Amino acid sequence: TVEGDVPIAYVKRVNTVPMNPTDAGEFRSGGNLYVREKSSPSSTEYNITEQVTAGQGDVSRPEVSYDGKKIVFAMRCSANTPCSGGSATPLAQQDLTWSIWEYDFSKAARLDQGTLRRVMSLTDARRGDDYDPAYLPGNNGFVFTSRIQDKSSAKSGSAPLYPGQPGYIALDEYEREGVANLHTINVDGTNIQQISFNQSHDRSPTVLQNGRIMYARWDHVAGRNHFSIFTVKPDGTDMFVFYGAHSAGNSRLHPREMQDGKVVTDQMPLSGTQEGGALMLLDVLNYSEQDTPANDNVPTSGGQQQATKETMEFGSRSISINGRVTTPYPLWDGSNRVLVAYTPCQVTRNNVVTACAALSDAERARLTQNRLQTDINADNIQNNVPVAYSIQMFDMDTQKWRTVVPAVSDFMYKDPVALLARKEPNILPVASATTPGPQREMGTLSVRSVYDTDGLGRMGDAVLSPSERSGGVIPRATGGTANIAALKDPTNLAYKNRPARFVRITRAVATPAGSSGMREAIGETEFEMQQIVGYADVEPDGSIKIDVPADIPLTLSVTDAQGRAFQSHTNWLQIRPGEQRTCNGCHSPRRGAALNSGTLLENPVTHPNTLLASAVGETMADTRARNAPSTRELKPDINYTDVWATTTQAATPCTSLRYRDNTLCDGVTPDAANNLATRVPVDGIINYPDHIQPLWEQARPAGACITCHSNPVKLDLRRIVSATGRFTSYQELLVGDPNIVDGVPQTRIANGAVVVVLGPARINNMASQGDAVGLARKSRLIEIMSGEELLASPAARTAFPTPGAAAPAGTPNHATLLNTAEKRLLAEWIDLGAQYYNDPFNSSGGVRVVNGLSRADFNSATANNSQRAIHSVLLETCGSCHQAGGNDPNAPAPTFENNRFVLTGSSEGDFNATLSMVNNVCTPNLSYLLDKPSTPHPAGSASAVLLQGSADYDRIRSWIVAGCTP
Repeated sequence: TVEGDVPIAYVKRVNTVPMNPTDAGEFRSGGNLYVREKSSPSSTEYNITEQVTAGQGDVSRPEVSYDGKKIVFAMRCSANTPCSGGSATPLAQQDLTWSIWEYDFSKAARLDQGTLRRVMSLTDARRGDDYDPAYLPGNNGFVFTSRIQDKSSAKSGSAPLYPGQPGYIALDEYEREGVANLHTINVDGTNIQQISFNQSHDRSPTVLQNGRIMYARWDHVAGRNHFSIFTVKPDGTDMFVFYGAHSAGNSRLHPREMQDGKVVTDQMPLSGTQEGGALMLLDVLNYSEQDTPANDNVPTSGGQQQATKETMEFGSRSISINGRVTTPYPLWDGSNRVLVAYTPCQVTRNNVVTACAALSDAERARLTQNRLQTDINADNIQNNVPVAYSIQMFDMDTQKWRTVVPAVSDFMYKDPVALLARKEPNILPVASATTPGPQREMGTLSVRSVYDTDGLGRMGDAVLSPSERSGGVIPRATGGTANIAALKDPTNLAYKNRPARFVRITRAVATPAGSSGMREAIGETEFEMQQIVGYADVEPDGSIKIDVPADIPLTLSVTDAQGRAFQSHTNWLQIRPGEQRTCNGCHSPRRGAALNSGTLLENPVTHPNTLLASAVGETMADTRARNAPSTRELKPDINYTDVWATTTQAATPCTSLRYRDNTLCDGVTPDAANNLATRVPVDGIINYPDHIQPLWEQARPAGACITCHSNPVKLDLRRIVSATGRFTSYQELLVGDPNIVDGVPQTRIANGAVVVVLGPARINNMASQGDAVGLARKSRLIEIMSGEELLASPAARTAFPTPGAAAPAGTPNHATLLNTAEKRLLAEWIDLGAQYYNDPFNSSGGVRVVNGLSRADFNSATANNSQRAIHSVLLETCGSCHQAGGNDPNAPAPTFENNRFVLTGSSEGDFNATLSMVNNVCTPNLSYLLDKPSTPHPAGSASAVLLQGSADYDRIRSWIVAGCTP
């Protein structure tokens, strides 16, 4: 270091590269890796990669080794260039993907005289895109994020590597890109191992001083839709949220550990800012969330704060007066400085680039207001200036900025790193190849008590019905926490009345790449397709110990005695083969010891069944698994007989919720009246047309449901195909009616368009981290069919009153119409998200791979340039509304509720998302892609956004019909 200057590396890329948290790695020719001997604009700049890219490649995310002598980075090459394999290599064998490269200058006389190498073999590099590399300590290779999906998916046409897993490359939960998850690789390019198993991207890994890998995870299940910070060991075990699940702000994309143990990150919306946001400091040593202190000695708030005195916008896509930053890199030299890419706030006024500081208050206000898109387009002020990232050195103590690499026209500088030695982290075991076999395909999940929710109420009054709350089904101990001693004691009334009875394990069913029609198949839900893996008992103390499939995204729900979830777990979990994973309870923050520990287990309750005597320190699940190992196995049905109490007076009532072969409590006498007479789901896959629609058509003593419910004005449950391509009955249950005031539908402005305000639907299938109460238990349909007041909204009860005194004569008691198996099936389907189909390969689902829909044609204009590229048409016509939406309740980020068609500018992602909207290639005008925008759209608008017969309409129509084959 000379007068504060340090040697640095960074990337220079064209500024037209679309960059969003949702897009793992878009390519634009013209990017390279650069180094400078000093962090000064007067220092000579050396282009390290042009010798192999020939100016036609792209580079991102350099990372420096712990000795400061090597740089690992991601690079993508164009055809017939030295880094692709060269023109002497057949084109089909060249590497045209993002791959991991290393620059070694440890033995060079000058910084620019080092050597370049591709880390993995050319064959492995071609398997898929690899990004965001970082060094593992102890010369153990690298961690990187990759779309290889080395374990979670196998290549098309080959068998899955692990039974029960998809044999295809999976897309993320917006159906946009092949999922990029964490992998590790040896220094010599061998032993590639997938260590994270998410349904959406895991990005920006770095290694903490404790040896764990910290990374940004796209945490996207239903309404939960943000990037939180997670950590995991290098072998993929003990993956868990580190920060951001319940804190203000949507996407923390490039987190890095600072010298004092805090974390610095850029915080931004989910899309629309070219990965620009605020520079945020996270006090992870004292807070697990913004307002969740680690102990009572820490203030209740203060987990995060902006590092800059001048605030930067991080919650919305509108202007940020003080500019935005991305890719911070803290210096470990005691100076409290950070290298960062910075772009100023600029707009166009009358097509002239203007600094935001020069705008009047009225002009600034117009750029932040919720206005109609037509008014936005007509404004002379436009927020449309490409980013102009420069490299800056920011001193957090003095709040001074110093330009290191100034911005230049048509390019951007980002991803700066200091080429300095820093302390090497602890060395933890790295994943290695495992031998396939039954013992390697499972892991164990142990929860000490589902009632331990760390004060967040995840299994408390918030998820209980009024009668359950008033009945005190969860007794309270001192301090308001669950009284586990009472719950586990058969002599206490709470034992029989305990609410948590079963746990349901569900796995993700990922979207196959290249599939059209997925949106029609999935239906009116924010959830993606899911599959029930099985059930297990929740023991009286709330403990669970079960064996679950390894290396796949899993989620769990704790259910009541009727199989209805108290809360939908909107996170994907993972267990590695052979891993023994233990959690305190069902919660995210971590404060203090587990409730079900200490003296409670040192002096276990003596249960009447002496064969299940607990050992000191064991939960009831531990004890039962030790005495009867088979109880760790998931079972297909909900079936329970009390094993702890020895008298019928004390025992919990038995439960038999099988699809078929139900019995009475003696376990022998058949109970045929409660069997499912309709089609039984296979392998935990529930499809509405196959399994739920038949419930409305099943003959009953009171008549089939469709006998009464065939009124299009009130409720029509018939098997009639609607304009959406789905049954009318499905739409009737999932979509609310317009709110009418004085005979006129209410409307509101959302993302630049007028939309009709809808009332509640009969089924509530929305869940997020802020409202994940069980979907079946908050659906009015379940309340009516069970005769219980659960958690449906007052508005839903008003809109859909229980058939009673005011109903026509002869109206049956709806609570008696479905038997126990039918109620179980209905609740399961709703708790999964009420998808139309949960199987992408069902021949009736409308999902198909259409080879005729060309990505090249999607991104290109016609030969004579008389028509625009389809991608351009969609971005200009639909892009203002159809953007990725976050779910931060504390930030004014525009969101498009129930929007699953997301456009960000990424050629690959937008192509796949568009395919999901093409459900009829032979009659293209009926495909969502043309049908919806060619009618008044969004709902309530006065006109169409894509007129039939227009050049743009016909261009898209021709592209779709090319996929129609005899």
